[in-house]
Formats: sequence, C-alpha cells, structure tokens
Amino acid sequence: MTYSQVAGGLGVVQSYRHVEPDGSHFEGHGIFTIDPVHNDVLWYYVDSTGVPPGTAERCTWRNGVLRVERRSGAGWTRHSLLLGDGVLTHVTELRSPAKDDGRRPAGADATADGRSPAYRPFMRSVFHRA
Repeated sequence: MTYSQVAGGLGVVQSYRHVEPDGSHFEGHGIFTIDPVHNDVLWYYVDSTGVPPGTAERCTWRNGVLRVERRSGAGWTRHSLLLGDGVLTHVTELRSPAKDDGRRPAGADATADGRSPAYRPFMRSVFHRA
C-alpha cells in the first residue's frame, strides 16, 4: 500500500497490490480529494475485480476515523482509516445482501432494505511509514 500526494497536494492517491503464493493478484487504486463546496472528503476507487468504477463516495469523520461505505452487486464494503502515532490502520468490513445461506445466526433478520443487519470483519491492515 502506498499513498502519494498529487495535483499540488489537492489529492492523495492510494495504491494497493496483494499477490498470492500462486501468483494471482488483486490491485486497487483510489484517490482522496476534498469537496470544496461541502468541505467533505471524497474517495474515487477502482480495482481489478472488473466492476466498473462508480461515482465518488462521500467519506465521514467519526471520532478521528475516516470512514467510507461503498455499495456493489455483492453488498456493502465499509473502510475505516485511522492515523495515530505515525501508524495508519485500515479496517475493511463486509455486509452482504441478506440471503438464507446458512451463515446468519438464527433470528438475524434482514433490515428493511434487504441487507444483513451487521458488517463482518474482513481485513485489518496496519501500515508504517517506509
């Protein structure tokens, strides 16, 4: 994972690449920028899954954590980024459309919008400045 300032500091590019032992890989690229009208952080993102990039997602700040939620055909992904003591922590959580796939606990009903009621942890990454 790398982060680089671009466009005279008006944006930050995020580049991620993960390689499996068999050589298969996943890569994603995002750009963070500021919406000057609303003073919000926007995140544009595209990755190697083949899903066309959508529009920018509006990020929120909660207790010093930059958070963004993205929707796709597979459900929702929530990213939370926290910078503290020179360490960047990036937590990724997933929330799939509610289906009777046997993975939901008994009695865990879907919400009114058809999504499962809670995000599930997927990945936690901790980055140190190189």
